Amino acid sequence: MKCWSSPTGDAAGRALAIEGERLFLARIGAKVETLTNAGKNLWATELGGEISSNLLPLESGLLLVTSATTPPVSGEAAKAGESSIRSLSKDTGITNWVMKVPYAERHYLGGFNGAVIVVSKSGSIQSINAKTGEVKWKREIAEGFETAPVFDATTVSLAASGKQIFVISMSTGEIESLRKSSFAVTALGESSVGELVSGDERGNVLSLLGGTDKANWRFKTGGAVARVLAAVDGIIVTSNDNFVYFLTGRSGDVGWKKRLAGRISHIGVIPHRFALIAGFEENFISLISIPSGKLAGQIAFAPDENVASDPVISSDLIFILTVNAVYAYTINSCPQAEKAARTISPPAADLK
Repeated sequence: MKCWSSPTGDAAGRALAIEGERLFLARIGAKVETLTNAGKNLWATELGGEISSNLLPLESGLLLVTSATTPPVSGEAAKAGESSIRSLSKDTGITNWVMKVPYAERHYLGGFNGAVIVVSKSGSIQSINAKTGEVKWKREIAEGFETAPVFDATTVSLAASGKQIFVISMSTGEIESLRKSSFAVTALGESSVGELVSGDERGNVLSLLGGTDKANWRFKTGGAVARVLAAVDGIIVTSNDNFVYFLTGRSGDVGWKKRLAGRISHIGVIPHRFALIAGFEENFISLISIPSGKLAGQIAFAPDENVASDPVISSDLIFILTVNAVYAYTINSCPQAEKAARTISPPAADLK
């Protein structure tokens, strides 16, 4: 059931995050806006450039990185910095502080003990005081990082160019472990039992034992691994041969596998219930039963309305960002406040 929708207008959606009863939305052109989880607009701001990171709401503010629309053309330009991390007030959108970070096409942000950990795809990682913008520590780890990192309680795991996997202490920046991979790592994730799981360009999926190069278990897909995502009692793995797999967390045994029509772009998980899967160039999300692997239904959008980011699940609500709008759905019933705030915004999306 659709509870409400809010159009993004002429600036397509790029990223979505939620904290409590507030949704934070990033759009093309470094536009940021905040809505209540009932779809009411609170504030909007435009920062310039493009947003090149996830949105990270912390106690001190909303953290994000903006980058110039064109990369630096020389070493001197790169040193000067073409990317900036910003802290915005979650109540008003006003900038709390801003500072330069190494230029990269993509940055990844994680929170730790009052700090924001900034991983730049160009190969650097640093810890910044989330309240003041003061740098706590900084390290140049590699020539580049190949895929999104994995943040856990105290460490961040990074797949570096050169077929290496680093585990870095978020407290000190020290390297806690270094593993070598036989092939380029294309995905990192964590299993339901807390083990680091890697996927590579040859389709190998490995559950890695802490501090060693040994694998607890191995699995082989038919294409390069695209995503590794934790689910209760197992992990969801997607590969570039258009398959999605559910593997048990402790043994890596196949619970089920399913081939989709196209390559998979975005995933969300409703614990114990469904995997929400969107494909490139597709205008719908498939709901696949986690216990059985069967297709349970689809959330369909207008023609050419593609999904822009991973669905976000909070309580009974599913928030979906497309290039045209942000939607709130539920597999149960819409809260009363959301029914009152429901908007009508063509094109509407339908749950089949």
